Amino acid sequence: MALAPSSAGVSPSSGAAASGTGSSRPLRKVSPARQVLTLFGDYWWRNDAPLPSAALVGAMGDLGMKEPAARATLARLVRLELLEQQRDGRRTTHGLTSRGRAIIEDEAAWLENFGVAPIVWDGAWSVVTFSIPESQRALRHTVRSRLKFLGFGPLYDGVWISPSDVATLARQELLALGVPDVTTMRAQLDVAGPGGPQRAWDLSGVLERYDVFRRELKASDAALVGAEALAERTALMIQWQAFRGVDAGLPAALLPPDWPREEIRKGFGRRFDELGPAAEERMRGHVSRVDEALATGVLERRLSR
Repeated sequence: MALAPSSAGVSPSSGAAASGTGSSRPLRKVSPARQVLTLFGDYWWRNDAPLPSAALVGAMGDLGMKEPAARATLARLVRLELLEQQRDGRRTTHGLTSRGRAIIEDEAAWLENFGVAPIVWDGAWSVVTFSIPESQRALRHTVRSRLKFLGFGPLYDGVWISPSDVATLARQELLALGVPDVTTMRAQLDVAGPGGPQRAWDLSGVLERYDVFRRELKASDAALVGAEALAERTALMIQWQAFRGVDAGLPAALLPPDWPREEIRKGFGRRFDELGPAAEERMRGHVSRVDEALATGVLERRLSR
């Protein structure tokens, strides 16, 4: 299992807001580190050659980052062991470490599956119970964030549930975080009270987020080129990735009718692909200014099915 962005020091929705992008909707409340990893995932995935640092800085400029901030972000990712820096004379490059590749591979697997097809469910629940002293608030926060990332919701204080078969994984991760008292199981649930097990998630809040993203997709302009195309495509990808921590991926049997996950995934994939040629041409331009031959390695990634 790849490291979650939050456990790697890279949050999808924290850090300084990007401003001044070519996109009509700047990347608000998105960490610069998340933007860099998204650039690697969308344009340099599974490419063993490192990217010229100047090309990365140029692309980050399209996302609204000034050069000093961009270079500081690259240095931070090196310290976090997500990127490695290499020097050859005056030329500097950055490439993914095994840890950085693991994060992007994990995100890619999620993108390939989330919202693509209905979820098959066997009716069982993964249950995690744990006890952390109130004095260890930082650990409590980390554990809750991690469980949410894995798709769990809090049924009661210290009791979290998920319809996915992730009980063993949750146990491994909580023990690795230093939680001393963890119990996990996979079982049928008979929950009394209004709402049933679904009350562990704020489904109305998730619907509101989908409505906002639907409006973003409708407002997106198909004619964007250059820096605007790269910025818009990156913004939409990061907004879609954020649903990993918002929509736990509950099966249809647990959701209200007409849940929009698959509909919006289709709309996102279509728009992402429409922006692809212009955004990829922009990225190739950044790379070719440093190494023209290397520019052929820019990935043409498509999501529509």
